[in-house]
Amino acid sequence: MAGLVLLLAAAIVLQIGTGGLAAYVALLCAGLVWLVASADRPTSTTVLNRAIESVPAGLCVFAPDLRVIASNQRYASIYGLTRADIKPGTRLRQIIEARKAKRGISERVIDAFDGFDGMATSVHELRDGRFISVSRHPMTGGGLIEVHRDVTSERLAEMRANETMQELIEKQYAIDQAVIVAITDVKGIINYVNDNFCTISGYSREELIGQNHRILKSGVHSKQLFRDMYRSLAGGHVWRGELCNRAKSGKLYWVDTVITPQLGPDGKPVAYMAIRVDITARKEAEAKLSFAAAHDSLTGLLNRCALFDQAGIGSEPDVQPDRLSVHLIDLDGFKRINDTFGHDVGDRLLEAVASRLRSLATDRDLVARLGGDEFAMIRRVGDGAAGAAVDLGRRIVDAMAAPFDIEGHQIDISASVGIVLCPEHGSNSADLLKKADLALYDVKAAGRRGHRLYQPAMLEAIKGEKVLEAELRRAISAQEFELHYQPILDVESRTVHTAEALVRWRHPVDGLVAPDRFIALAERTGLIQPLSEWIIQRACLDAASWPPHVQLAVNVSATQFKRGNLFDVVLQALLRSGLNPRRLQIEVTETVLLEQQSEQLQTFRRLKSIGATLVLDDFGTGFSSASYLTNFPFDKIKIDKSFIQGLPRRDCAAVIASAVVLAKGLGISVTAEGIETEPQLDHVRSMGIDFAQGYLFGRPVPYRQLKCATVFPDGPGRVLQTATAGAN
Repeated sequence: MAGLVLLLAAAIVLQIGTGGLAAYVALLCAGLVWLVASADRPTSTTVLNRAIESVPAGLCVFAPDLRVIASNQRYASIYGLTRADIKPGTRLRQIIEARKAKRGISERVIDAFDGFDGMATSVHELRDGRFISVSRHPMTGGGLIEVHRDVTSERLAEMRANETMQELIEKQYAIDQAVIVAITDVKGIINYVNDNFCTISGYSREELIGQNHRILKSGVHSKQLFRDMYRSLAGGHVWRGELCNRAKSGKLYWVDTVITPQLGPDGKPVAYMAIRVDITARKEAEAKLSFAAAHDSLTGLLNRCALFDQAGIGSEPDVQPDRLSVHLIDLDGFKRINDTFGHDVGDRLLEAVASRLRSLATDRDLVARLGGDEFAMIRRVGDGAAGAAVDLGRRIVDAMAAPFDIEGHQIDISASVGIVLCPEHGSNSADLLKKADLALYDVKAAGRRGHRLYQPAMLEAIKGEKVLEAELRRAISAQEFELHYQPILDVESRTVHTAEALVRWRHPVDGLVAPDRFIALAERTGLIQPLSEWIIQRACLDAASWPPHVQLAVNVSATQFKRGNLFDVVLQALLRSGLNPRRLQIEVTETVLLEQQSEQLQTFRRLKSIGATLVLDDFGTGFSSASYLTNFPFDKIKIDKSFIQGLPRRDCAAVIASAVVLAKGLGISVTAEGIETEPQLDHVRSMGIDFAQGYLFGRPVPYRQLKCATVFPDGPGRVLQTATAGAN
């Protein structure tokens, strides 16, 4: 079944990406009919939903009575609908009415045609200016499949192309009114020219008569072209072609030329009459269109197709390609620039990045924008290719690190560069881009702002990650995770104030797996969502049995915030467990706040409204930590353990002291992470720290082993009081 789903997804992606519906619709319909027929089985329903959700377009499957069987989120998003609007059983007519009602969007069918076997495609113009292509495919046995694609870009491009073509037609009509005539003898000596000839060439009639026609030679054409022309004319045949001539001013102009030989009594040419039409405007327009087809419209750099065409990569499989280095360049944090300053500033930044890349390129280098904030550079290399390629990668990173001045804003951005060599790492564009992307991924995994040359081990690492991802999916389904808790102490009373929930994976073979092995992968693959929901629910149930003075701290990922349902998840967990919301602390890192700040702020306020405590984790490691304290309603900060480990160095002590002063001024309490020794505890306590966490007080332990009423002694005379997690 998995193989069929992959085949279906591939068919859908291909038919959507290329527009070639006929080649794949039969497979699509047959497969979906089979899946729909099996939909009463839970596994089949899951497979159907996954297959539909994987489609990069809006997809909705209707039964013979035009009621919804299944649909994906993309279908709802296109029209601003909710999942309830398109739930199974909903009639097609109801959906159409809902589309018209949502956000005031109305539709106007501007183009429609019928295809093969009842297939129909139409293009709808929405009131908000978007164009949506709707393809309807009947299924064997009744019902239909609708594929909805946002084709606004293609439609606008087509309209612009039509406008350009119309302009060319009008110009061509005007040009055709001006015919250029000249007569020469068989040796090419000019005997006659009309006024239009004089006008376009810039020569007077007196300057032209008696001169050889080579006076107009531009040097653009090969000698072979003229040999073929004279051979045809000498045989008494008419010759037609497009010629580029040079005017008296040196300017080049193009003429569509028809040369007719005038034959003597013996049937041999005695003179030639050339009738020309000025096609310079058309040639310039063609050149512009040709440029546009091969270049990015914003930056003027080559586009993806033109880059590899001009590099000669994969164009002739039997020909050994040149030695090349390919640099895949991705801007770090570009979306944040767009969100903060707007897309106009973002576009200007892309233009400035393109300019810097051009400044690094030689005349033989190729520079392209592949799309979005992704660029590429190809350089021909000789001996020492690896060293030269790495050096260029370093220079690209350094060039992007310098601040950009964009419309009065100083913008700091960095770049990550993945490097491959051709033919060492591949001889076609697909292989090279794939491996360059692996090298780029390695840079980003190491913290961005760097460069890497592809190594075969990177491919093996990705394969290993795919295996781990599959195991992680299975583990979530099999509930192989458990929570461990680490105490956070009140530094004055040395009693447990809070316990932080930390997830562990009880692997059936590898045993207990720490979160640094799987959390990052879970975030990249989206598996963090179900895992985080389980953590919040399990932790609240555990904490409900603790003494009422002990609070619970739970970490929340940026991915969960972006999904937008965090408040609902937390509220459900609190209701289910009976835990007082005032005992719940939500810990977030700065990455949560980098995007969609207005949406995040709304979530924070809703959590605060029910009494939850908000904590900014890893404080001091980001660029804007202090500003977040004034922009978001945090109750507590946790100073990153790197500063605690750096004590008693002056710089670390200064950061901690400054953070405490800032927090106290805002009425925010402070926790120090990573406390491992009594001197460290004494040091931070003297600075005014409220709470402490670290191995000095205990490592994370399972729920039943947590001593959440413990008093940790600070001297031999103090008594150690304990109570287990289940005690009341």
